[in-house]
Amino acid sequence: MAFRDVLNIEVAAGNGGDGSMSFHRAKFMEKGGPDGGHGGKGGNIILRAIEGVESLERLVGRRKFKAPNGNYGEGRLRQGADGEDIYIDVPVGTTAFDEDTGKVIADLVRVGQEKVVARGGLGGRGNSTFTSSTRQAPRFAELGTPGQKRRVRLELRLIADVGLVGYPNAGKSSLLAALSRANPAIADYPFTTLSPILGVVDRIDSRGEPLDERFTLADIPGIIEGASEGKGLGLEFLRHISRTRVLVYVLDVTRDPVEELRQLQAELQAYDPTLLENVALIALNKVELVDADLAAMVEDELAQYGLPVLKVSAKEGEGLSELREITFQMLPDRELWAQDRALEVESENVVAEPLRVVFRLDPPAQGVGIVSSGAPERVWEIHGGGFEERIVRFSRYLEDAAEYLGNLFKRQGLYNALKKAGAREGDTVEIGTFRFEYFNDEDEQD
Repeated sequence: MAFRDVLNIEVAAGNGGDGSMSFHRAKFMEKGGPDGGHGGKGGNIILRAIEGVESLERLVGRRKFKAPNGNYGEGRLRQGADGEDIYIDVPVGTTAFDEDTGKVIADLVRVGQEKVVARGGLGGRGNSTFTSSTRQAPRFAELGTPGQKRRVRLELRLIADVGLVGYPNAGKSSLLAALSRANPAIADYPFTTLSPILGVVDRIDSRGEPLDERFTLADIPGIIEGASEGKGLGLEFLRHISRTRVLVYVLDVTRDPVEELRQLQAELQAYDPTLLENVALIALNKVELVDADLAAMVEDELAQYGLPVLKVSAKEGEGLSELREITFQMLPDRELWAQDRALEVESENVVAEPLRVVFRLDPPAQGVGIVSSGAPERVWEIHGGGFEERIVRFSRYLEDAAEYLGNLFKRQGLYNALKKAGAREGDTVEIGTFRFEYFNDEDEQD
C-alpha cells in the first residue's frame, strides 16, 4: 500500500430531531395536556486512533462522511432515537485541522484516543417542557439544531520516540539500520528515503543481552535548505519530525557539520520554533573517514550548541552502543509527553464569544428593521450570546413562542444590557430575522 500522510475529507454530523408539539388524546378526554416528546441528538463524527495502520491510504476513495440525524419526538412523551455516531479510524499520530480556520481540532497521539471533529445537533424539546402556571397548553416546541459540518485536513505526523534529522546522504538510513531491526534502502544519492521508515531499538545490557526497554527510531526524508518553505520534501520532513520526543542531528564529519547544524536549526526554527525546545543530541557520523584529531576538533566546535556530541560510524559500528544508551537516558516520559500535547491543543482552541449589543440608527433597506413615517426607527441589533441560535430553534412556532422567548431573554440579561446601552420604550430589537418591541418592565415573568 502506498504511503499517504495528507488527506482532505468532509464531515457532516447528524441534525438533531425536532421536538413534538402534541396534546394527549384519549377516549372521554377531549382536551388532554401537552405530551410532546423530545427529539433525538444527531450523530457525531469521531476520529479514533488505532494501531496497525501506518498510512491514511486506507481512507482514499471515501472523502465524505455523514452521520445519521436524530429522530423526531412523538406524542405520549416518546423521545426520538439518537443518531448513531460515525467513527473514522486513523493511524496514531494523525492531526486534524479545520480547513477554513487552520486550527487544530484533533491531535491523536495514543492508541484508542478519540476526538469529536463534527458534533451532532441537539434534539429539540417537546411542548410538554414549556408548561407553567400561566402557560398550560403551549402550542410550540423546540426544533433540533443542525449538525456541525467541516472540511478537515488530516495530516499523519509519524509517532516515533526518536527522529533522525539531517541532510541527504548524512547517513541516517545507515544509522537506522545499524541501531535497529529496520532495513531501509541505502545509496549515495539524495532522497533515498522518500517515505518515513521506522525501526525499533532495544536497550542492551553490559553482556550484550536485550533488556525489556525499547524506543522507535524514525528515518525521515532528508532536509534541504528552504524546507520550511516547502522546497524538496521539506514540509513532509518537518511534519513528521515535529512528533518525536528526541531529535538526533546526524552530521557528516567530511562536510561542514557546524554549518549544516546551523542550517538545520534555522529550518526547524522557521517551521516551528518549539522544535528547538525538544530534547536533542548530535551524532557526528562517518568518523572512520577522517583522522581522530580532525574529528576531535569538529566535536569541540559543535560543543558551542550546548548539545551532547557523539562520534559514530554507522558503517563500522563505532560509538553506536554509547549513542543507544545516552538516547535511552534522554527520553522524556511518553505518557507525560502525550498529556502535554493534548493540553496544548485544548488551550489553543478555547474561544469565548462575548455578548455584543450594537446600536444601528439606519438599518439596511432589504426588510431588515422597521421604517415608519418615512424615517427609520431606532433598531437594536443583537449579536452573540447565543440569542440568535435560540430564536432559530423556535422558527416554526415564533408567534406562539414569542412570550416565552421574551421572558427567557429578559432572565438571561438581554433587557438589562439594552437598557444600559440606551434603549427606550418602543424601540425595536432585532435578533436575526426575529423582531420585537423593547419595553422597560422591571417585573420578571415566567
